[in-house]
Amino acid sequence: MERGRAISRGLFLAGLALAFLGQHYFSNRRIYARDGVLLWCLAALCFGALVYRLRKQAGRSVPRQSEASGGKRLWRLVVALGGALLSVLAGLWARSLPPDADFSWLLVVWLTGVACYLAAFVPAENVCALRDSAASLAKRVFTALRERHGLLTAAALGGLLLAALLVRAVDLEHIPANLSGDEGTWGVEGLAMVSDGLANPFATRWFSFPSMSFLAWGIGMRVFGETVAGLRALSALIGAATVLTTFLLADELWGRRAAWLAGVLLACGHYHLHYSRLALNNIGDGLLITLALWLVARAMRTGSPLQFALAGVVVGAGWYAYFGARLIGVIIVAYVVWRAVARRIWRERASSSVGTTIWRKVRPWLVLVGAALVVTAPLMLHYAAHPDDWDARSRQVSIFASGWLAQEQVITGRSAASLLLQQLWKSVSAFNYTLDPTFHYHPSIPLLDTISGVLFLAGVIWAALHLRHLPNALLLLWLGLTLLTGSVITENPPSSARLVIVSPALALLTSLGLIWLVDTAQRLLGGCGLLWKGVTGACLAAIAAINLHYYFVVYTPIRVYGNPTAEVTTVLARQLVQQGSGYVTYFFGPPFAYWEFGTLRFMAQGIPGVSVPPIGESAEEEPLTVDPHRGACFVFLPERLAEMDEIRARYPAGAERRVYSDADGRLLYVVYQVPAPGGDPETQ
Repeated sequence: MERGRAISRGLFLAGLALAFLGQHYFSNRRIYARDGVLLWCLAALCFGALVYRLRKQAGRSVPRQSEASGGKRLWRLVVALGGALLSVLAGLWARSLPPDADFSWLLVVWLTGVACYLAAFVPAENVCALRDSAASLAKRVFTALRERHGLLTAAALGGLLLAALLVRAVDLEHIPANLSGDEGTWGVEGLAMVSDGLANPFATRWFSFPSMSFLAWGIGMRVFGETVAGLRALSALIGAATVLTTFLLADELWGRRAAWLAGVLLACGHYHLHYSRLALNNIGDGLLITLALWLVARAMRTGSPLQFALAGVVVGAGWYAYFGARLIGVIIVAYVVWRAVARRIWRERASSSVGTTIWRKVRPWLVLVGAALVVTAPLMLHYAAHPDDWDARSRQVSIFASGWLAQEQVITGRSAASLLLQQLWKSVSAFNYTLDPTFHYHPSIPLLDTISGVLFLAGVIWAALHLRHLPNALLLLWLGLTLLTGSVITENPPSSARLVIVSPALALLTSLGLIWLVDTAQRLLGGCGLLWKGVTGACLAAIAAINLHYYFVVYTPIRVYGNPTAEVTTVLARQLVQQGSGYVTYFFGPPFAYWEFGTLRFMAQGIPGVSVPPIGESAEEEPLTVDPHRGACFVFLPERLAEMDEIRARYPAGAERRVYSDADGRLLYVVYQVPAPGGDPETQ
């Protein structure tokens, strides 16, 4: 017995040592990445052998879930069909109205249709409860929360969410320091949605993104202000809410311990933290998928038709968000198929009653599909009229549709299989080794820190070795399908913006890896439970400190987010706003940057300006004309600085000012400011 325990202990320690050594190679000896892969493979073998030995000593039960569902009355069917009809009518009316019409009433019609569909599945006792006063309802919700989680747990969860919001909302105006062109364009489009009435929420706008996404940030700016911080505020709220839904999902499928760990890890993880501070709809993916999966898990356990319907609403809402959220329905379908196959493989029965018909099993899923269709009906009608918008963005980034794969074969002389293997390696190593090459983030470390990277891979190994616990398969499907569709078959992997949907799964797998390693260590090495709780807490504290220090102390000051153009235009926009609208800005930026760049369009709203094209760019050159009644602010990028001599010769009364980057000291631009007649360039 002692010999067997010693072998298990040796396998555990060897696996742990090999895992950290492999991650060390990934992080610090990057040219030896293959050695890191080998070390991790050896660690996986050790962990696999350890799990096999421990399984022989004690079996583990698999939780079973109920799939029973109740019947519906005829009036419920009528209400559901009425809701579907209202949604379709909203889409048809939206197609018939002119683009400059006010679509507010159609949004109300659509929301009414969705509400009617949901109302058809509300239990009768809950319908009666709707007559209660708001105070009574709030009291009942609080009581239910206290009974489910306990008052202390609810308070602690509130503290976690407050901390998650704090690190996401502090100084949004200046962290990240640059406002990217994408963020600026998002702000401009969001304001356009709510400027004169309500623009069509069931169409598409910039880069074929659904208009509803822009509407959400437009409403956010109406609440929080038309500033950089006001533009980013909604993202911070969504990011904090994702911590809550991740907690609820983990609590439902893996237990309270995993929920706390996953919540803390997601709250402080630098990857999710970064996108929670950007005015882009990518951040909504994590919230939508965790909410949808939590509702599906509860619905499968309780058999509640309402929860199936709510899950369908969330799946449908994903079609109005970033394109990655459209994967939610695929993940759910893949999981349901896997559950059916796995139960046959392991000869397990569903916990539904004997004699359950196929119809009773399928009916709840039809409720979910119906809800998704009701929500997406107006958008689908738009796609029917404008089929090119359906997958325009996907075609732009796909290595097949864009022609990238064929071009790379010609340029590099490599085979398609070799290039696909390279794409696969860059994608699967995004969290431990390969850096994000895009300026949407462009960090100097992988998407997970060193400690989290080890725990994440340990969690992947544990989940793969425990597929009989069906939620583990859900996690691996979530991770695998996201990497395949959002990275492997897209250009320039790993683009972190396309993988935000998987960030809660990273936190969940990391938490499961930590639980497994700590429990195994306690079992093999001994010690009281309090000691190992302290080890877990210390590990979490270290991860939180590493991530927060990296993001706020290391990453933020270098100003790499948004590319150099974003830094130039952000600094320039702040200066022009401070200067006021008494000057017309003549921007000598093209072809490197334009006055129409999203950052300037949003931050310098109300400031008159124009791009000055380079000499010889147009066949019909027109001389630069300056408003003689207003001051002129000539802005030269370094690449076009030679043209300033001519401007200085024409307007000798101006004042020159050079602006340098506070990150690396390079010259950003030069301003030559000419006052209006009778003005002073130093005071205007």
